[in-house]
Amino acid sequence: MVILLVGSVLKDISNFSFMKKCIFLLIVITIISSLSPKFLISQDAVADLQTKINEYTAKIEELTKSKDTLSNQIKLITSQIDLTLLKITQTESSVKALETDISVLTVEIDKLDIYLNQLSSIYINQVAENYKLQKRTPSLAIFSTNNFNGFLEQLKYLSLAQKSNHDMLINMETVRTNYDIQKEEKKKKQIELENLQIKLAEQRNSLDKQKTSKANLLAITQNDEKKYQQLKKAAETELSSLLQAKFVGKRNVKKGEALGLMGNSGYSFGDHLHFGLYNLREEDLASWSYPNDIDSSDYINSHRWPMNQPIEITQGRGVTKYSYLYSDRFHHGIDMVSSNKSILAVEDGVAYFFRNPGSSLGNHVKLFHPDGKMTLYLHMQ
Repeated sequence: MVILLVGSVLKDISNFSFMKKCIFLLIVITIISSLSPKFLISQDAVADLQTKINEYTAKIEELTKSKDTLSNQIKLITSQIDLTLLKITQTESSVKALETDISVLTVEIDKLDIYLNQLSSIYINQVAENYKLQKRTPSLAIFSTNNFNGFLEQLKYLSLAQKSNHDMLINMETVRTNYDIQKEEKKKKQIELENLQIKLAEQRNSLDKQKTSKANLLAITQNDEKKYQQLKKAAETELSSLLQAKFVGKRNVKKGEALGLMGNSGYSFGDHLHFGLYNLREEDLASWSYPNDIDSSDYINSHRWPMNQPIEITQGRGVTKYSYLYSDRFHHGIDMVSSNKSILAVEDGVAYFFRNPGSSLGNHVKLFHPDGKMTLYLHMQ
């Protein structure tokens, strides 16, 4: 019996030494797991890229203030293209950095998960062994030793084992906390990556539009300054007439109520409706500063279209084939045609009717809605 007990104690002491190694391993893992992975990019390269972006931004601001000539417009669009290319490069670098961070975090998280599972199992077994030793030591240890000093050594070992278990538990919890922190960090980086990918897609789309705008400008003007100035003057006349049309009356209208018919009044190449959406309240009409429009696509889909189907969109909102004609090179609204020429209110509101057939805008309606928005209907009969 004495021999068996001594052998058991020696076995426990061996386990205790192994446990200390496990605690040391935990501390090492804790230190490693606390180090956040970083994508190393040359700081000189980052600084150089930002410097170029700042230079092109300043150049664009300068060109915007320059005389509005065809040559300057081409330089402006070219600079905008170059700036967008730089921003795309910058975004791509950020995307690569995040992808690397996420990849490293994934590997570390997987390793920590395995280590924690293994060490948890060791800890559970060690606690069980110490419990067994604690149960038998007080009653039998005094009979298994030659003197009282041996009994004290066993009690000292038991105390050390218990403290080691406690320390091991604390270290395991520290690693577990770091594990959770890194999982949360990975989640944040994944969200950031998704947002950057959306931004990158928008930048590439913007680049395509800028290149198209430049190509259209050269094609339509045939690189002729005189022709460009003639087209520019026509666009400015249309813009000016938007605020100078003759007011002929107003009335309350309901959603779907007819406002008039699609026509060709004003500066228009064939019958069509120019429809726009603005953040503008009725009481602010007198102080309206053009443009303050917003994208009308979602608004139409959630309300109703200003004409009945079938509808054909002939020019969208934004940078289009002819948008260079406008002062800000942007088409504010949607041009459409329909075999049914009736123009309808997209929502309830107060309609202001303007008659100005000789102007570039022609006869039109400004319809104010309870939600603080105004819809615009141009080139009516």
